[in-house]
Amino acid sequence: MTPSSNKWLPLRDVHTSPEGRWEANAQFGSSSEWFSGHFEGYPLLPGVTLLALAAETVKIKGQEEGRILGVLSLLGVRFKHFVFPGSELLISIAAMPPFARANLDFQITCRDEVAAQGVLIVTENAPGE
Repeated sequence: MTPSSNKWLPLRDVHTSPEGRWEANAQFGSSSEWFSGHFEGYPLLPGVTLLALAAETVKIKGQEEGRILGVLSLLGVRFKHFVFPGSELLISIAAMPPFARANLDFQITCRDEVAAQGVLIVTENAPGE
């Protein structure tokens, strides 16, 4: 249950679900810099922030397993629901198999609605590469 040390991506309760998926929670207050200018009078969390939360979850879970994992690219990403200040998010990602590269489906929900979903193409790098 590792929290993120990344102040921009305040993940908490990073864990593996009983179903074997990598999961984390996040919440951004109205004072978060992510809302600055996005949009004036109607603050929304930018989509890139949702993608960064998924990538950070992969990084943290990889580190827990002694692996250096990174997101190479994304496939089929869909943004389906607005995320407002104070909204509780659940990030859920298929766990990385014991391969050097895999396509991992992800889903980010907000108030039981899908906010974003798609596939992360994840690669593993050996230390020092």
